Amino acid sequence: MKSFFSAMSPRRRHLVLLVIIYIGFISLGLPDTVLGVAWDSMREELDQPVYFAGFLATLLTICSAVSAFFSGTILRRIGTGRLLMICGFVTGCSLLGYAFSPAFWCLLLFAIPLGFGQGAVDTGMNYYVARYYTSRDMSWLHCCWGIGASCGPTLMTLILASGGSWRWGYIAVGCIQLALAVLFLLTLGLWSENAGAKEEKTEFADGHVQYSGRFWCCPAMMFLYCGIEFSMGLWVYQFLSGCRGFSAESAGFAVAGYWGMLTAGRFLIGCVANRLGNRRQIRFSMVLGFVGAMLLLIPGPVVLTLAAAGVIGFAFASFYPAMMHAAPERFDPATAATVIGYQGGAGMLGTAVIPAAFGYLAARTTFALLPWFVAAVTVIIFLLQWQVDGRRK
Repeated sequence: MKSFFSAMSPRRRHLVLLVIIYIGFISLGLPDTVLGVAWDSMREELDQPVYFAGFLATLLTICSAVSAFFSGTILRRIGTGRLLMICGFVTGCSLLGYAFSPAFWCLLLFAIPLGFGQGAVDTGMNYYVARYYTSRDMSWLHCCWGIGASCGPTLMTLILASGGSWRWGYIAVGCIQLALAVLFLLTLGLWSENAGAKEEKTEFADGHVQYSGRFWCCPAMMFLYCGIEFSMGLWVYQFLSGCRGFSAESAGFAVAGYWGMLTAGRFLIGCVANRLGNRRQIRFSMVLGFVGAMLLLIPGPVVLTLAAAGVIGFAFASFYPAMMHAAPERFDPATAATVIGYQGGAGMLGTAVIPAAFGYLAARTTFALLPWFVAAVTVIIFLLQWQVDGRRK
């Protein structure tokens, strides 16, 4: 296979591998959102209470975060292609384990390798695209995750609507993951060929990770960002219906508009991402997010509030891809691979901790704090980013 890829022109190798990576990220998004659709059928068959889904989701998040924190070290040892191949088989087998689980404790057991595999795949792909592709490609990469995250629930819904079991849904998703692992196996040579026959092993041979203040600011930014992104998506309905008196329909449209603008924004911003550069994208993201939070504070017509939610979603669209793509610009290869893993892990922890903490606080005070919370965090992230990039030309 390596000789076959060697016969390709460098440009063709570059494009072929990018398509494979995009397919991989669509596949990565498939299982992330399936549980929400499947859980009602799963808990009835396994005779479990509804809130047990939270235990499963939390375990997955923790394992993914731990894996992401250590995946930079693994990348330096075995390279991206091999890491993705191994983790593809791990996640595929874990999802098939879900499908054949006779009890809830089996789901918890298989969630451990599933979380570890997903965290490593996420970091591996983000590093490779950040190292060898453009900011536009990174933005569209995360668009692909959104496609997978939308297709997963759709697939499970179609299976359940046709009278099939939730188990068939997990079998289908697991087989897709295994097929992707086979694809990675068959294209192992392409990863090194695309990198100019040096790939990560050569780059990392004498590399030492530089843990500096700038290094630690990056995962801190991702922890805060992912926390407000999911807090906004989770609690804006409560804010609008409980504090503003909006109807359920209007509040629901605001939530849909927020996530829709975030996904669409990643595609649209990707068209100009190379011109803007990562540093500008990050700053504009936080400035526009602050503006959207201020608009959300204004008591006004439904249209204004829907627009404010959409502005915040659009503002947040470029932050995650730009942070990942900026790592090789900010640090040497060994440090960049490590910081990408730390950023991914910190983002997962932020998703798990911050929305729950804000919900606990708001339930005992008021959800009217949401716009102020979003505004405050955008300012903190802006200041942290200034510490990382502000003095650099």
